[in-house]
Amino acid sequence: MLVAAKGSTMRLGPRPASVMAIRFAQYSTQPPSGPSAQVKKNANEDTKESTKTPSSPLSSSTTASDTENAEAEGTSTEPKTIHPPKEELTPLAKHIRDSIKIQGPMSVAHFMRQVLVNPLSGYYMKGDVFGTQGDFITSPEISQMFGELLGIWFLVQWQSLGKPSSVQIVELGPGRGTLMMDMLRAASRFKEFRKAISGVHLIEASPGLRKVQRERLCGIPISEEQIGGGSKEGITSAVRPDGLQISWHDVFDDLPAQCSLIVAHEFFDALPIYKFERTEEGWRELVVDLEEDAASPYHFRFVLAPGPTQASRAFAEHPAYDHFKPGERIEISPDSFRVAHEMAKHMNANGGSALIVDYGKDYIQGDTLRGIHKHKFTHVLTEPGKVDLSADVDFEYLKQATEELVDCHGSITQAHLLHSLGIGARLDMLLAKANAARREILISSYHRLVDPKEMGNVYRVMAMTPRGSPTPIGFEPQQPPATPATPASPAAKL
Repeated sequence: MLVAAKGSTMRLGPRPASVMAIRFAQYSTQPPSGPSAQVKKNANEDTKESTKTPSSPLSSSTTASDTENAEAEGTSTEPKTIHPPKEELTPLAKHIRDSIKIQGPMSVAHFMRQVLVNPLSGYYMKGDVFGTQGDFITSPEISQMFGELLGIWFLVQWQSLGKPSSVQIVELGPGRGTLMMDMLRAASRFKEFRKAISGVHLIEASPGLRKVQRERLCGIPISEEQIGGGSKEGITSAVRPDGLQISWHDVFDDLPAQCSLIVAHEFFDALPIYKFERTEEGWRELVVDLEEDAASPYHFRFVLAPGPTQASRAFAEHPAYDHFKPGERIEISPDSFRVAHEMAKHMNANGGSALIVDYGKDYIQGDTLRGIHKHKFTHVLTEPGKVDLSADVDFEYLKQATEELVDCHGSITQAHLLHSLGIGARLDMLLAKANAARREILISSYHRLVDPKEMGNVYRVMAMTPRGSPTPIGFEPQQPPATPATPASPAAKL
């Protein structure tokens, strides 16, 4: 909207196209920086300090009387710098903004928790975000071979445990339920193992995803209202056509005390992290604050806390991090430590085995937090609630959480584990029954899962087994990276 100087006529409505073009041309050729970009609030509109620009049709069209009136008012007649508007303020962004205004900058961990699982508009609370129509594709969605072979791994572990007569299968963060569906299909080929499975337990906080999982595993349409096995909070149980009961839980601690085969695929990468930077004065926490720079399209920014925080004292001030130099950063996930400890404690008391599959390293890292939207990386702080956030897993940190409770193995690459389980043999079996189009998809999926340049090396796997138990398949020392399955391999029976 244009507002004329005092004494002239006020014109309401959009600027003429020629004026708009000049304004954005000035912005694109001379981007604002420093004090000139500071925003001043006015009762009628936002005004910016003007920057000096060459003469233009806009400035030459200013009349003498306009200049005199402007000088009388003490205002400048130079063109104002116009910034592109900030991005949409999502409902969750408004909530976070208001929280920061009242309480001050928030930790990265709290920001992640709000973005991902806020009950009103968190990213994972809205339902299905997976697959080609979502924001990312996981290994189970690429090929059935992935879930089937993980099912074989748990079969072998069940045998190694002495074939307990009753065992429950547990998954943390089940996504669409695809991984569990493929694991159960593999298990169904081994009658003794299938008979021992007393139930399936899914750790899932999202009511929308629970409906997706129920449809995939039990064949109950998403649109169908829950009849029994539900509560005000959402679905809590359902029964598959084969009679196997599926139960949902908000937290791991709600699991029944029973021998458990536990899988966590791309679960730990979504747990909140704290970020810290080493300075000359010691560790300082990186926190999320309001972005007041008019040149930025975002509503939030990272800032360094001016002094020690409760989190920096509790997590970063540890002798293990004394070797870091000023300017270097670390990411720590106390939630990951807690969940890994709960898993190990449960196994120590009840028996079982666990697999953790995720992207990460066997050491701490500094800047891995990422945002993903529509299969592309995006700014971490953009459009809260619409973007997935994740960070690399520190597998060594997870091992520390399980000390003296279970034996830990790995991490190894996803390719190494899948080859050890016989993915090559399974591919050959599927190819023998496939048409030309299906064969092309199978081969492409195989390479995507195991190719070092794809998911093969990026994703790593860690196992937990009872203290003193044999080393699980795939985790033997100096195992060749690509061992084909023999005819005696369980994968040959799929």
